[in-house]
Amino acid sequence: MIYRYVRFNILMIILFFSLNVHSNQGKKSYVYLDYNTDRSIQGVLHLDRKKYFNVCDSGVGFDQRIDQKSFDTLVLDYNINFGRNLGLVKWWTQQVEEDINRPGYANIESLKNYQTKTYSDTFINKCGPSLDISCHGVPNSYPEFMGKYTKDIANHNGKQEWLPENIDAASEFAAAVLKHTFSSFDRPVYYEPVNEPHWAFWTDTHFANWHLKMKEKVHESVPGVLVGGPCFSVAYFYRDDYKIWNSFKTFVDKTNGELDFYSFHAYDFFTWKNNDFVGRIQSGLPLEGVLDLVQNYMVNSFSEEKKLVFSEHGGYIIRDKGIYDGESTAAKIASQYFPGKTFTHEMKKRSIVNSLMLQATIANTLTFLDHPHVIQKAVPFLLPNSWEWDEKYYAQLFVPDLYTDQTTPVPTHLINFFRFFRDVKGRRVKAICNDPDIQTRAFVDKNKLFLILNNLSANNESLTLYGLSSTDVQIRRIGRNKDFSGRYNEENITLPNSPQILKLNGYETAIVVVEFDEDIKCTSKINEVICYGDRITVPASEATFKIKTPQNQNIEYATLRIGLTRNINLERTPELFVNGNKIELVEESCAERLEDKEYATTKIVMIDPKILKETNIVDISFSDEEQGVIGSVVLRVAVKD
Repeated sequence: MIYRYVRFNILMIILFFSLNVHSNQGKKSYVYLDYNTDRSIQGVLHLDRKKYFNVCDSGVGFDQRIDQKSFDTLVLDYNINFGRNLGLVKWWTQQVEEDINRPGYANIESLKNYQTKTYSDTFINKCGPSLDISCHGVPNSYPEFMGKYTKDIANHNGKQEWLPENIDAASEFAAAVLKHTFSSFDRPVYYEPVNEPHWAFWTDTHFANWHLKMKEKVHESVPGVLVGGPCFSVAYFYRDDYKIWNSFKTFVDKTNGELDFYSFHAYDFFTWKNNDFVGRIQSGLPLEGVLDLVQNYMVNSFSEEKKLVFSEHGGYIIRDKGIYDGESTAAKIASQYFPGKTFTHEMKKRSIVNSLMLQATIANTLTFLDHPHVIQKAVPFLLPNSWEWDEKYYAQLFVPDLYTDQTTPVPTHLINFFRFFRDVKGRRVKAICNDPDIQTRAFVDKNKLFLILNNLSANNESLTLYGLSSTDVQIRRIGRNKDFSGRYNEENITLPNSPQILKLNGYETAIVVVEFDEDIKCTSKINEVICYGDRITVPASEATFKIKTPQNQNIEYATLRIGLTRNINLERTPELFVNGNKIELVEESCAERLEDKEYATTKIVMIDPKILKETNIVDISFSDEEQGVIGSVVLRVAVKD
């Protein structure tokens, strides 16, 4: 064991030097694994599967709504959890009448007699004591006698959107629905008053006050249910030099930072161009910077981090419908690479759209996994099925055979998200990669090790693995084929010994699973302490930051994270100095994918702890026109426990 410890620390020294390369051309990628060292982040060690591995379904009556085979696959074999309920009050709006003694308020007596759902013991034992779901309302769903608050510009596809005028009545009504129409098992834990509100309301005072009133009423009626928002439809806060961030910031300020959580959705928006999928990519590196930015502002303004909920995330082809979103593009690709007319061909064609959803969902999920101290819930937009209203919808785990036979569910490629992560759980352990294109996470559960590696770029990568004592492993791979269809496979392999090389295709994710004869013991512990810069959204021409880090503590390693945005075709990688020491940055191979209407990313680089001081000066500059904005600068320091 002493040998392993010394060997690992020698490799850590190599790591610092291996990062000093100026280009992604000819780069050598390394993964350094130490599964005997527990790695906490802000004190959080264990993976909570209910936060991340969720179907976009409320779970209400699920064991009666789905066939037994699909239930067993999802719940028992793939260990899914449940994520989201939509439209809390919409149905009840049609059932309640105005209270004759309180004009403008609902008579909620009818709610009190509602018989809540019952569930099988199998379902309760597997998913209890609570389904832990989020819930958001839909626009225009409150009784008209509560009044309509709107703005002329709040028009979406010809439909005027409005909020309830009487926010006291609306909040009382929603709180009563939460209290009386759910059991403690299926009641939502996280509630957002409205899903993806029109942008005209984002900075509106009435909108913010409604959320505050909702929190007050819900806490009075159903303690334990958390209220938050604003449930924005986008995560690209860096757009237009962080203009959209200012809208989110304004909402936070108008709610005084007092909501139980804050929320927005994170989607990649793909288009087909030059024989590949491009578009606005928010998953992976851009999202890292957005999460850092949010918490950097919260800490600077309110002296504490705030909880976050993502009640939807994923990715899809935009401006293309067909018989389902993205189908027309997929049909063109399929006709070129694998023409056919059978339903098997149709499912392969669907997997083109599915693989984009999974690519975004996996990158998002791995990002969320490294922010466990603030992420409360993250729900991939993956529905078990949508047969009641659309048998062909693009985001289903199952479709009816031939799109007509509902007695025969056919799994889509999307189900492989849950198959891939089915047993990942346990303690987070140390795993470091020098390549910013490779998301690297590792967990230990008893005698089982899970090393997760996700390639954000189109380039094939060869990773040298250090610290993996076994060469006999199971490897799961999920990605796409050369014809753009989705691919999933599992196999037991023997890795080459000394050095161990693992190859990853472009846009491929792999899990290396190793089972040992005995439980994996923890011999050392580290806790990553997150240290935030003194300011945010700073013009690149003024990008000097101060960051305080712990002193008189043993820091094993440190990571600097720089969220930034620049105009397209400008220099992508800045010159960086920390306390006067020049730090070389690697330009990520996926950089070209992150250029749509702007270039946005997070530069992540290891910093030698020896150069850190109590107050650290970080200087960032570009040699060209100095345009662009640095969103946030954050240091993560791993303190030995």
